[in-house]
Amino acid sequence: MSKIAILAGKGHLPSVFAERAVARGYHVVAIHLLGETDPQLAQIAHASHTVHIGQWQRIIDLLKQENIQDVYLSGGVSKGLLFSNAQFDARVMGLVAGLREKNDDAIIKAFVHDLAQEGITVRPQTDLVADVHLQPGILTNMELNDEAWSDIRFGFRTAKALAGLDIGQTVVVKNGAVLAVEAIDGTDATISRGGRLARGGGVAVKVAKPDQDMRFDVPTIGLDTLETAIASGLQAIALEAGKTIIVDEKAVIERANEAGLNLVLVQPEMCTV
Repeated sequence: MSKIAILAGKGHLPSVFAERAVARGYHVVAIHLLGETDPQLAQIAHASHTVHIGQWQRIIDLLKQENIQDVYLSGGVSKGLLFSNAQFDARVMGLVAGLREKNDDAIIKAFVHDLAQEGITVRPQTDLVADVHLQPGILTNMELNDEAWSDIRFGFRTAKALAGLDIGQTVVVKNGAVLAVEAIDGTDATISRGGRLARGGGVAVKVAKPDQDMRFDVPTIGLDTLETAIASGLQAIALEAGKTIIVDEKAVIERANEAGLNLVLVQPEMCTV
């Protein structure tokens, strides 16, 4: 039985990864990086360890002890941790100190490169969840009016430009105006900010980066993000087709229909001027 490790952040996605991997016959070692990791993960994995992401040397030592050569990065890890009071070991501090820029890709790639130096490969997330990447279309039962489609097209172009600068991948738009853009605070916080300004209506658009690395930061939403959008009073969430993971897809679509919030998958050619 082949061994893999899942370096797990918050959310349900690491548990989905683990379920898929176990079903394919892998021996799964889960390393919980944060206190917010889904408790189901420990029940699914064959072995489970909790080591804070700031203790990077301990994580590498553990991977070697477990004879791991392939790992998957899964779940949310806020880059805001770099500016928190979390304790970081010397190895993390050395990695970050060597970066000219501290954007998402630069930070994550530094960790990925460090693992590679130790003979450990970070695998593409699509190895295990390719079947949840969806094609264009409206997933919910409601129709979108022309104004909403216009906001989605504008929001898609804006989000792509933002993602190309590696600042964030999500924007909130209403009536042709950008109300919120994602930065280090993450998708849910962006949706909340945009919803407060929209005061009802508006759309959130989340896209892949132009040169999206499928090993990490693949656009993902689940029930938590959906509930944030519902509470914020948004009209729709638009996602990039073929490059998005929807966790618990059936439950997400059912809840969106129940709440009257549209879920839409779009492609770049649908959003040209």
